[in-house]
Amino acid sequence: MLGWPAEPAMILDPKERNAMEIRQFRVVVRVSSFERGMKFYGDALALPKIQSWERDDQRGVVFQAGSSLIEMLGPPAGDDPRLKDERYNSQGPRGQATLVLEVPSAQQAFEEIFSREKNIPGGLQKDDQGRMTFVTHDPDNLRVIFREMPAS
Repeated sequence: MLGWPAEPAMILDPKERNAMEIRQFRVVVRVSSFERGMKFYGDALALPKIQSWERDDQRGVVFQAGSSLIEMLGPPAGDDPRLKDERYNSQGPRGQATLVLEVPSAQQAFEEIFSREKNIPGGLQKDDQGRMTFVTHDPDNLRVIFREMPAS
């Protein structure tokens, strides 16, 4: 199994290597229940909400997650929950993802989240590089890994 690099890769001047300029990193998470998703990302993880919308075809919200954004999309408010919309099916190919959030202190993040959300199977552990980490899951079973940043 491949491990994560011990240190971040050296960043070269984009002009020197003819690289595309990326201005923002955003992860889109599709949830089957917008309310449960809001409770998890907004309340349990306490991520700051920076934008939200409600349209006829979907609801959405953008949360700040460090220097990145998590855009959560869900079915419209009036949808019958018994009707399954494949766009929000976490068991399909779109659901095969893991969200990794690096934090300054995994212990502190664990304690903060555990006080609001008890869904942390396995508790706090060390990864292959000796960093503290823990795993939880959103309401649609998307793995969310919190990993302590390497000491600099």
